[in-house]
Amino acid sequence: MKAAIINQFGNPEVFEIAEMPIPKPGDDQLLVEVHASSVNPIDWKTRLGNLKYILGSGFPIVLGYDVAGKVEKTGKNVTGFKPGDLVYGRLDKKFGGALAEYAVGSANVFAPIPKGLSMEKAAAIPLAALTALQGLRDKTHVTLDDDVLVIGAAGGVGHFALQIAKIMGARVTAVCSARHQNMINILKPDRWIDYRTTDYLSEGKKYDVIYDAVGKESFLTCRHILKPGGTYINTLPRPKIILHKFLSVFTRGKKVKTLLMKPRADDLLWINEKIKSGQFQVFIDSVFTLNEISAAHERSEMGHAEGKIVIKIKG
Repeated sequence: MKAAIINQFGNPEVFEIAEMPIPKPGDDQLLVEVHASSVNPIDWKTRLGNLKYILGSGFPIVLGYDVAGKVEKTGKNVTGFKPGDLVYGRLDKKFGGALAEYAVGSANVFAPIPKGLSMEKAAAIPLAALTALQGLRDKTHVTLDDDVLVIGAAGGVGHFALQIAKIMGARVTAVCSARHQNMINILKPDRWIDYRTTDYLSEGKKYDVIYDAVGKESFLTCRHILKPGGTYINTLPRPKIILHKFLSVFTRGKKVKTLLMKPRADDLLWINEKIKSGQFQVFIDSVFTLNEISAAHERSEMGHAEGKIVIKIKG
């Protein structure tokens, strides 16, 4: 099979297109013919070598966690899926492996693709949407009438967090630049702030939850705009978050959280229901082919994508 691989850490040009063996599914896994994947910050941070002391360096590495495609083969213990089913999910292998014509993952990370949803949009959902959902539901416990500030509301995680917070009944303030005005008009947050013209840190409004989807701020820069008992969550774990958690003890019950997303089929099924009811939309910034993977990573590293960057692998 054709795959985008790296044999060393470095800039986007380290990618090579090579022939690799088709992976074999284990007893509890699916082998999926990959139609599309997408780029997430963890992909290019891994490519740069930022996570080598955590993940190791078992070259050649096939990156990519998000996958949408067709079931090719099932392991002997798998029930609920059969060859030919259209599925999507966040792969649970160490480096993912989605940037290839075939990929394997545990059956319990996959869900059926909702009828009418394209492969490209399905591939854009898993990692980013589950990060948004689990952060808002499990870490910050957003409830009806909470005031939620989403920083980076036009990005991959951010535009999903905006929608999920609204579904949960929160009053949502979205932060992004004016060049995303069309997206904001469609998603309709309760309030929108162009960070280039308005300083949301000094305007005086306070929030129950601050969802920093791009790691622009920190607990220390945001704690004064949190309500007592409020929570700041950052989806980009950094060592100083431990210090911030210690300091939060002295801030009237204000909390700081970080998140390591867990791939869960049940959460994808929740998203499927919201897609079917028209409450959840997927925005695609751009689509690249597997041969253009270097350019796709360059686009992601710029930090200006509107929605998700998708890699089309089949079709």
